[in-house]
Amino acid sequence: MKIKIEIAEGDEEIVIRCRERDARVAELERVLGNVLRGSGEMTLYLAGTEYFVAKSDILFFESEGDKIYARTADKRYVTDYRLFELEDVLPGYFVRISKSAIANVKAISSLRREVTGNGEISFKNCDRQAWFSRSYYKRLRDKINEVRFGK
Repeated sequence: MKIKIEIAEGDEEIVIRCRERDARVAELERVLGNVLRGSGEMTLYLAGTEYFVAKSDILFFESEGDKIYARTADKRYVTDYRLFELEDVLPGYFVRISKSAIANVKAISSLRREVTGNGEISFKNCDRQAWFSRSYYKRLRDKINEVRFGK
């Protein structure tokens, strides 16, 4: 596989030319997408004020009623995004943990499973918790292994 960079006028784009969309190409696409989405901040709202919050500072997103909230260690912001839209714009270290929540796996300090299979997530350096559904547990564990342990 060759890497070629061309300096050109106009909009930037990344083009991957391949014979087939195999596992290497899919992984390259995923990594590039994470790099492009991963940096920067999100516009979030609190009491009528716009805040620009680093994505890495967000512990989890949760839906409550018709609003989506972004939780940091000390605040609860409102976002204009829906959960399915957040899955497309967040970096690869975020994962869906239930029908109504998405979590930052880099911020997780522990998982505690209940007898039912559902469980509680605790986050580093704060007392916030989120709940995961048993149907999302495998995806959560896989994402933790991928992001934190490189497996």
